[in-house]
Amino acid sequence: MLPLIVDDFIYACLLVILCVGFSLTHIMEKFPNFAHAEFAGIGTMFIFTFTRLWGYNPYLGWPFASLLGGAIGVLLYALVVRPIRRAGSGGIVLTFAMFPVSQILVSFLTTYSIWVMMTHRFSTRGFILRGHDFRWMGYPGVLFVAPLICVALVASLHIFLTRVRLGIAIRATADDPELASCLGIEVSRIHLVSWFLSGAMSALAGAFIPLYEKTTIGGSDELLISVIAGSVLGGLNNIYGAVVGGFVVAIAQRTFPRLLTDLNVPLYGLKRVVPVVVIISVIMYEPGGILGIISRIRLYLGRTLRALPGSDSHEAGSLG
Repeated sequence: MLPLIVDDFIYACLLVILCVGFSLTHIMEKFPNFAHAEFAGIGTMFIFTFTRLWGYNPYLGWPFASLLGGAIGVLLYALVVRPIRRAGSGGIVLTFAMFPVSQILVSFLTTYSIWVMMTHRFSTRGFILRGHDFRWMGYPGVLFVAPLICVALVASLHIFLTRVRLGIAIRATADDPELASCLGIEVSRIHLVSWFLSGAMSALAGAFIPLYEKTTIGGSDELLISVIAGSVLGGLNNIYGAVVGGFVVAIAQRTFPRLLTDLNVPLYGLKRVVPVVVIISVIMYEPGGILGIISRIRLYLGRTLRALPGSDSHEAGSLG
């Protein structure tokens, strides 16, 4: 059980990073980026190349994988999103446009995978790089590095968006692009930065995958539904909610079904259904996600407290 729990914890860190990147794009662009999971595939592809073909330590390749993912995110915005925006199309058109973009990226990854197998005789299906990881106290190094990276990214992003001038400009652009432009903010440049951040974080998350479980170059499509579920559960318009949503979906998708299986309840094979159930349930009952529920609870508690005898609002109403 312990190795499986370790894998689940690393997967939760991976999903949190992906959900944060997905939510950031949605906040900025007001449409879901269905090509988001392919950035993770790009990170996986680079780490495979960096480790298997070039012979370097996988951890040394993580910064380069992030830069590659960020660069592709910038290209995607410059070549696809911005021209469609300038043509006057909205979020629906962009949402549909992301489907062929994701297929183009998958085709590229698949072509590269075939080239590696034909040229270098390395299998790119079901490979794992766990043998290239270090161990500390008997545990794989990624168990300690992944949560540190996850926490550092979330904390850095919070500081960046609240303290740094460029990050504050991103928030202003997300809230009201026209007003931000009137205030002298280069909106197009801000969008490029947000796409770079989203692509870089997602590619870095993809670089985690080969160190803890078997994967395939170009096989990151299964992640997309889990990422959407985590972002929807946390609240699509809140990055901090994506952290909570991603972690909850990871536990619900992997750990909880396995525990039920150990109790002779055969649900482990339904782990792919969990994200779908989460998405449908949230959309039907609480579109705001977890943060929407918290807001309702706070509003209810506030009204309850104001209605109590002796409160200021109650006394004011009595005087009136």
